[in-house]
Amino acid sequence: MTEYAPSMIVSGDARQELATGFPLGKRFKSAPVVRVCDANPVHLGHEHRADGRWRIYAFADAAAAGTGAEASALVDFATWLDDSPESPINVHTPDGAERGSVFDVKVVYQQPHTGVDLAVVPPVFLPRVGPFDLVDTWHVFATDPGVDIFGERGISRDGAIVVVRPDHYVAHVLPLTATDELAAFFRGALLPQRVAAEASAR
Repeated sequence: MTEYAPSMIVSGDARQELATGFPLGKRFKSAPVVRVCDANPVHLGHEHRADGRWRIYAFADAAAAGTGAEASALVDFATWLDDSPESPINVHTPDGAERGSVFDVKVVYQQPHTGVDLAVVPPVFLPRVGPFDLVDTWHVFATDPGVDIFGERGISRDGAIVVVRPDHYVAHVLPLTATDELAAFFRGALLPQRVAAEASAR
């Protein structure tokens, strides 16, 4: 029942009402989902490896999965996370390292897995890994037909971002539109690796 108070690595400005089932400062409570690539039912929290990475869980809004089918806060967030120079991935991942080496980014869609087409999922959720630059499709999830994670964990149907520390404790809860707040949180918790690398080279 450990509950961490606000600090550099637990935000004091979280929007808890967007994901009431993931209490800030407490251990991430798992729930069933379906992995899209193989239709395998899994527990979301069991996909969290003890590898020192931060987790950014993007819970999608109600728009259909895809990059152009209809307006989507998730797609806008994914584009920012992938492309913006202010994105935590681009600020805190060292040059030359895999893009998923600091942040493990996952998406959970409100639709069943049959309604999610991996071909149009934003690429930030399909990272390339390993020496052969293979696409890792194990980061895309859909709701389990028996247990809707959005209802089970009180997640807003407008979507939400849930940040989880490497020790599996919830660090922040934000709307999908709160990119500035997400960037500011990580700047307070992590060093800007690319700036540090440039300074050490001088």
